[in-house]
Amino acid sequence: MLGQLVQLEHLVRLWVVTHRIQALTPAMWAVSVVGRGGMVWLAIGVALTVARRVQPSGLIQLALAILLAFLFADYILKPLVRRDRPFASPSGVLVIGGRPDDSSFPSGHAANAFAGCYILSRIFPAGRIIWWTMAFAIAYSRVYLGVHYPLDVIGGAAVGWLCGILAVRVVAWPRRRPNA
Repeated sequence: MLGQLVQLEHLVRLWVVTHRIQALTPAMWAVSVVGRGGMVWLAIGVALTVARRVQPSGLIQLALAILLAFLFADYILKPLVRRDRPFASPSGVLVIGGRPDDSSFPSGHAANAFAGCYILSRIFPAGRIIWWTMAFAIAYSRVYLGVHYPLDVIGGAAVGWLCGILAVRVVAWPRRRPNA
């Protein structure tokens, strides 16, 4: 079963990278660059806080979610899983942009994007369509550029989503404690 899933994943990745649209390539590269490190989400959160559209506690949730996603994806799961990047095998598919030298699973870009998207969707739901579109675009760009497999970005999205839930609970926890 797992072998079939991995085989399907390789076919999906191969289809994506062999059906690139030349006019779309600069946008995919830009989306990937913007998504690096979760900074775009933090910038949006700061702007919304400064504009008094969200509470400071929302910005704290956002920063914590992205920090947790970064730590879990890049410092816990990648070293544990140690999955090779797609370009490590002789596939003959051109990688667009740089070749990361860390492991492939899970995608840190996707983890940060979905952590940011989850929190922003909660604290500023009016932008929900924009947040989810951005998160999916960032995740897809990693497969498009040839630096991740589809399951890497799905795993990263799950990590980010779970880190978003955890951040909400951690920030809300002091308010739920009974007064002594």
